Amino acid sequence: MGSSKIVINPISHEALELERKILVVEDDEISYSLIEEILETCNVKPVRAIDGEEAVALFKENESAYNLIFMDIRLPKLNGYEASQRIKEINPSVIIVAITAYGHSQCIIDCFNAGCDEFITKPFDINKIISLVDKYIVNK
Repeated sequence: MGSSKIVINPISHEALELERKILVVEDDEISYSLIEEILETCNVKPVRAIDGEEAVALFKENESAYNLIFMDIRLPKLNGYEASQRIKEINPSVIIVAITAYGHSQCIIDCFNAGCDEFITKPFDINKIISLVDKYIVNK
């Protein structure tokens, strides 16, 4: 055997810059904990908002801090449709992934009409969340 090499995992290296890149808007504690656990397997620590108003406020504070948002649709104060519309008015290029337990066709249409770029249903498909992080954050 020759000399040993140090190998740096590119995802771990990039994670230093990714810590504040994902905003998760979720009022349900169990759902948020599950998303957080999934994202941590991607070496990403999410920032949480518990309702649409908080999400818009956090995004306004520093819109360049987030290039991916997981947006629950059924939220207190300001629902996910309206929060998505307001965020897209601030920055149309931010990627918003709608998350809802209601997977019927009208809900999907409403999500896309509100400006959402992707749609996932509860219960979560872990591989779908990981592939979205890879698509919009890691491999961007």
